[in-house]
Amino acid sequence: MRKKKHFPILTVFGILLLLAGLIGLYSGPEISQYVFLPDSGTGDYREKLAAAEERWEGAFPAISLHGTAEQVSLTASGRSQGEVTLYEVQEGYFEVYPRRFTAGRPLSRGDRGSRMIVLDDALSFALFGDQDPVGREIQIDEKKFEIAGVAEHRRGIGDTGAYTAWVPLGAEGLPACRTMVLSAGGKAGSSLQTLFESGARDAFGKGQAIYLHKERSRGTILLRAAVIVLAIRLLAVWIRLLVRWFSGWIGEIREKLKTRYPRQMPGTLLGRGAEMLLLTAATIGACIALVVWGTQPMLIFPEWVPEVLVSPEAVIQRFRELTAAAAAPLQFRTPELAEIRFWSGMIRWGLMTALLGYAIRRISFDQILANRKRK
Repeated sequence: MRKKKHFPILTVFGILLLLAGLIGLYSGPEISQYVFLPDSGTGDYREKLAAAEERWEGAFPAISLHGTAEQVSLTASGRSQGEVTLYEVQEGYFEVYPRRFTAGRPLSRGDRGSRMIVLDDALSFALFGDQDPVGREIQIDEKKFEIAGVAEHRRGIGDTGAYTAWVPLGAEGLPACRTMVLSAGGKAGSSLQTLFESGARDAFGKGQAIYLHKERSRGTILLRAAVIVLAIRLLAVWIRLLVRWFSGWIGEIREKLKTRYPRQMPGTLLGRGAEMLLLTAATIGACIALVVWGTQPMLIFPEWVPEVLVSPEAVIQRFRELTAAAAAPLQFRTPELAEIRFWSGMIRWGLMTALLGYAIRRISFDQILANRKRK
């Protein structure tokens, strides 16, 4: 009787979810963010930002400060749109969050405090159709703003508004910002993280630091653990095969030495020795790479590692600190962080779905074998 093959649909679906999550997770920029609540006014933000930049002394390739106001209504040409996320940005914003411009120009240093505005192309089309909007006026709460440029429409998973617009930080007649975000481009190591957070706190007061590369690593912790378990299993199988091969090669060389003179064996000995050396070196390298990759979270999350690994008091103290930080009553969330958490959730669900599909298929296969043995 021909054995019926069962296609592992659940496992394949989980792997596809996992791959989609990984692609989405690592397609975003490397940014460090410091989120804080806005003051009653925005006049001194530029001075605070200048003080922070002076302290950092070029440690980051690009720095920006922006505020966010949601569900803002914009009116132009007799048309109105009320699902606009409005960003009040400092001139370095488009260096940290790059966008392609389809018309006009980005906001520059000369636009500080002025009534200039940049629209995304979807909002521009909704308000002006196919007409060129650059140089025309638009109203926000009966205040007129001149359109400086049009940027590409790119709505991320974490964005709450259907459209996006940008105005200079400190411009008059704007709705109140919900949060303020200080951003630094580039991947920051542990020393730069300390420098960034301390400088931001001294300049802008209490807030929450968000490091997107750390959040990406946090989202792949379960996947990393599964890969490590699988890699250890494969390495164990590979090492057993190597021992078996080495034993066979040594036995083969001993048999040849019984019928040949040693001076006739240099070529064979060198060839076999080179093979053994290369395979051994590759195995050792794979083990070292696995250890380095497995311990990488200790470098990314130094706050997880107790000061003394063998001290129960240090372990308990570190656990209490992490628990207190996770239970903080005020947690900020930027669109970039929300998007990373979405893709991280997809990775976790994909991994669990793939493992569940494998377990179901394995259990069913074992049951079929057991039933056949009984018969």
